[in-house]
Amino acid sequence: MTSPSAPPAQRRVHLSRGLSLGQRAVVPVFALISLVGLIIARLWPVPSVVSGEPTCILRILTGLPCPGCGMTRSWVHLAHGDVATAFEYNLFGPLAMATAAGLVVYTVVALVRRRPTERLFDQLNPKILIVLMGLWLGYSVVRMVSIGIGQDYFALVVA
Repeated sequence: MTSPSAPPAQRRVHLSRGLSLGQRAVVPVFALISLVGLIIARLWPVPSVVSGEPTCILRILTGLPCPGCGMTRSWVHLAHGDVATAFEYNLFGPLAMATAAGLVVYTVVALVRRRPTERLFDQLNPKILIVLMGLWLGYSVVRMVSIGIGQDYFALVVA
């Protein structure tokens, strides 16, 4: 047992495998945030996102699109079964939503089986994550610039 006068690093309570409570909570916290996002996407009425009014705080405050521009609309359409429109609003929206749903399922299964949720980090390939992040950022930059110059190359075409 460490004394109360020990430095903070020695007083920190470590759980299994030398991880602090905060480190062990990362996956469940992200899973909870993902679950809330999935629920909101399902409950959000489609007509309100089709209206064209921005829902992004950055877009509302600055008028500029953010890297996730169209992600909310994509999730709402996907949650209501409109897969094609979801991809039109943001190519990465359905991928992000599938990742969120997968994270929720993984976390629930791990908790039910009483397995450490942080094992997820052992299963992720950093190279694939870096490539996906690069593709998303590249796509986002092209979208942001094209919207900024008034030539949205990825605009939703409405007949």
